[in-house]
Amino acid sequence: MRLLALSLSLALLTGCSIKQTVTPASIAASPSNEICMIPAQGLREGFHTTYSNLLTQKGFSVRKLSPSANPTQCPLATTYVGNWAWDLAIYMVYADIKVYQDGKQVGHANYDAKWGGGRPDKFIDAENKITEMVNKLFPNGAPAPVAQVPVATSGATLSKAERLQQLMNDKSLSYEEYRRQHQLIEAE
Repeated sequence: MRLLALSLSLALLTGCSIKQTVTPASIAASPSNEICMIPAQGLREGFHTTYSNLLTQKGFSVRKLSPSANPTQCPLATTYVGNWAWDLAIYMVYADIKVYQDGKQVGHANYDAKWGGGRPDKFIDAENKITEMVNKLFPNGAPAPVAQVPVATSGATLSKAERLQQLMNDKSLSYEEYRRQHQLIEAE
């Protein structure tokens, strides 16, 4: 009988778990620090607002896309999911954030309290948990943008007009980065 009680207790304790894993984003330098945000369908606005503010604080320029967008649409993108549940109170039961560079996943943070059972520590402050995950996912913030080197044709440097046209055709740049590079070319 004691063995049965011990086995049941052990099963209950091991079955009630909260898991969190983070693989920090490994982002290669790029000409822009813009990150496209792709929220899950139906995501609470508070999750998006918190995540967006944290990314801005980390040095990223954020652009929100629709939930149906694909991470390959931007050089740097993030998808994110947040689910809430009810157990005497509403609490964030699950969060998943993925980071993509050029369509390849380069970072991942996951919080899962679905098997939290009777554990009182599942009732976390969602904003604090998102902050913790983002700090671990982007420990060094946004990488500093690298200056684009003008493309040369036939061994000659492009003219000012050609570089401005090339800049105008580059759809991967954020508006801020476009303006910055445009001003640099115009100032020459």
